[in-house]
Formats: sequence, structure tokens, C-alpha cells
Amino acid sequence: MTDKTDIIHEASLNILENVGLRLHGPEVLELVAGHVSRVEGDRVFFRGDEVMKWVGQAPSSFTLHARNSVHDVLLGGDNVSYAPGYGCPLMVDADGTRRGALLRDYVRLARLVQAMDCFHINGGILAEPQDVSPAYSHALMIYTAILNSDKALLGIAGSAAEVGRIMNMAAMLFGGRGRLLEKPVVLTLVNTLSPLQIDANALATIRTCADFNQPVIISPGPMAGATGPVTLAGNIALANAEALAAIAVCQMLRPGLPVVYGLMPTTTDIRTGGVSIGSPGLSVQTAWCARLARRYNLPCRGGGALTDAGRVSAQSGYESMMSMLVSAREHINLVLHSAGILAGFAAMSVEQLLVDAEIVRMVEYLLADLAVDEKNLALDVIEAVGPGGEYLTARHTMQNCRRAPWLPEISVRGAADPADFDRRFSGNLDRKLHALLDGYQQPGLEQGLRTELERYLLAEGVPAGMLAVAAGSACAGA
Repeated sequence: MTDKTDIIHEASLNILENVGLRLHGPEVLELVAGHVSRVEGDRVFFRGDEVMKWVGQAPSSFTLHARNSVHDVLLGGDNVSYAPGYGCPLMVDADGTRRGALLRDYVRLARLVQAMDCFHINGGILAEPQDVSPAYSHALMIYTAILNSDKALLGIAGSAAEVGRIMNMAAMLFGGRGRLLEKPVVLTLVNTLSPLQIDANALATIRTCADFNQPVIISPGPMAGATGPVTLAGNIALANAEALAAIAVCQMLRPGLPVVYGLMPTTTDIRTGGVSIGSPGLSVQTAWCARLARRYNLPCRGGGALTDAGRVSAQSGYESMMSMLVSAREHINLVLHSAGILAGFAAMSVEQLLVDAEIVRMVEYLLADLAVDEKNLALDVIEAVGPGGEYLTARHTMQNCRRAPWLPEISVRGAADPADFDRRFSGNLDRKLHALLDGYQQPGLEQGLRTELERYLLAEGVPAGMLAVAAGSACAGA
């Protein structure tokens, strides 16, 4: 019986050969035209052997180096790493108020991601601050992440100038452009434009990253029923075609460029025309993203803790648990959107971030192997307690009670008055949040390097007051 990944793969090659893909970038188009047998205007048609020759040049794994090497991330194999939500313009506060995100929200999110062990990558668009000019928002967000975290760094796609500023800052941070050419230090998410297009900004981002030899996530996100076929197999085949073509373009620009295969196909709520990410349809597609990535021997990105709920609620819990469980079960190498997302990618929530972090802990415990050995079988303890005894006061229980059972940090347990549940649950969230922020310590950054970064950003038009907010001086208690 033919494997389903083979069927989807062949369907994607059929799309690339017979339908083609539009490239909105003359310079890249000219380059690609020299490597394929058919181009019509800005539409490129790939034969199967043409596209797969280039896809095969991308490495099967790579290490994303952090400023603090303790936080280096290996992407590939069965490794699973987590990054928080990305790209939301809105914040949802604890009382359900929905508002535009601010730079101080970005600072707080960056500090929480730094403080929580479950997250491995920081930066990117943790929340898109509405009080920051688009003229310099990319550079300021990355500067904020650099100041407030020393974990591996997620970049931001944009124009050649915007991505170039981020690469220049990374070069300052890691010892010059030559060092960037030697090792991956900033990973950038690039979305195709479904159906079957790569826009000018995406191509500019890919070109700039290739110039600096920095890795990219190629992430098509067709909405089944809107920008892709309503049937999931067709939507995956379309997304896969876009991914293969974009990965081939990356390798044409720089053979061996590290690439993450990052399908993020969603579904459409046909009743409204809006995106749905809390649907099991998304989780089904996430699973096939991982399986296709393994077929191509590439690291993958996908999934997360995803929900259509507008605030922390039962819905935000069960939808996020479903998508996170699938992501971890399928060994998605980079789980982006692993925490904090609400309202179908529209909003971030600090409270949901804490809930999702608890979900990550639960899922990791659930999927870990059962330890079956002399110590864990505890036959000597069972013999000592005997029939009718109790284990609560046994020395074995005292020695293992902090790590053997799974213990929640937020969930409410016990036979409390149901009317008091919301107060206790909110109190647990509030205590956890304040413990993280109170215990946060800003990672050290050599003063000369910080001064160099500040001078560069000031020269690029970033106001000094915004640099102060990025450093947290205007965010006390935030």
C-alpha cells in the first residue's frame, strides 16, 4: 500500500509542474529561471527532479546558537523545542479586556520567556507593539529581546532593509559578519503567500538571510476553504508544494542554507470566513507536516498551543491541549506559538501563556517513558507496608514526592467550594506571574556592546525614549 506521504508528495510535484508558483521578485526570478526548464512571466514551473535536487541540499539538522551557549537549540531529529506566540497585534488582559499591544507588553513577555525553563527560543514578534513606529519596530523588538534574554533568537521577516538591520545587530552581538557566516544565530520565519505565491518581502527576507548564511523557517499557511482547498489532503498538498519550491529557492541562493520545513495550514470557519486554529483539522495537518518533514529529512516547525477562544477559558484549555499534544507526539522540532495565543492568532495573553506552559509540562510528563526498574517498582516498600498499611508517611514517599507524581502550578485541586474556583484559579495565575517577574534577572550584556547597539539604533531613527522602554526602565511592575 502506498504511503500517504508519498501520495501527498506526488500531488505537490504535480502542482509545481502543471500549475507553477508565482515569484514577486525580479532578481530572484532571474536566478531561479536559470535553474528550471520552464518560466512564464513571473510564474515558475518546477519538474519533480528539479525541485528535489535543491531540497536535498538543505541540512537535516543544525544548531541555533544562543548568546548564552547553555541555551543553544538543536533543530532536527526527535528534538522538541518551544517558542511562545508570534505576531499578535492585540493583548487580552486578565479581566478579558482586549487592547492594542504596547512595547512594555513585549518587554514583559520577553522576560517571562527568559524566566521559564520550558521555552528555548525568544524574540520575534512576541506581540506587535502599537506604540512603536513601523519604520523601526523590527529592530526595536529584536533589541528588546537581546537586552532581556540570552536564549536563542527568533528574527522577523520584512524588507531587505528591515532584515538587514537585524542581521547587523546579530553581527555586533556575535563578533562580526564573519561569525554569522560560520554559524546560525538568528532564525527567521518566512511565510509564503497562498495560494502558490512568494511575495516581495518574503523573497527579500530569504535573500538577506542567505547573504548572512542565517536559517529560515519556510512556513506556508493556506486556510482550507479560503486560500487552499477545503479538503485537508488538498490543502496539505498545496502547502507542501509552496514549501518545496521556497526551500529550493533558498538553496539556489546559498546551497546548504539551513532551512526549517514549517507548514502551518489552518482551516476556515465557513460560517464567517475567518481562520480557525482551534479546530482538530489544524492538528491533523500539523501531524502530516511532521511526517512530510521526516520524508524530506528536514527539521520541522508546526503546531503549538492554539485556540480560537477570546480569553482564558475551558475552550482555550481543551483546544490548546489538543494541538500541543499532537505537536509533541509528532516530535515537531520547533513548536512556535507554544504559549499565549488567543482568538485565532489575533491576541496574546500573559495568563494564557502561563496556562499553556502548564500544558507543556503535562504533555511532556504524559509522553515520557514509564520508568520500570527496581527503584520505581518499589517492591521492598510494598513488602514493608504490607496489606492494609499506608504509604503517605513512608520514607520512600518522602524521598520521591517532589518529582514522582505530576504536581500542578496553576490548576486547582481539592474539594473546594465550586463558587470559589475562579478566585482560586485566578489567584494561582497571579502568584505564578509575580513569582516569575520578581525572580527575573536581566542577563548581562557587556556595556560596550550595549552602547554600540544603542548608537546603531539611534542612527537608524529609533528614539532614545523607546530604547529606555526596551530596557525595562519604564516598565517597573509591568
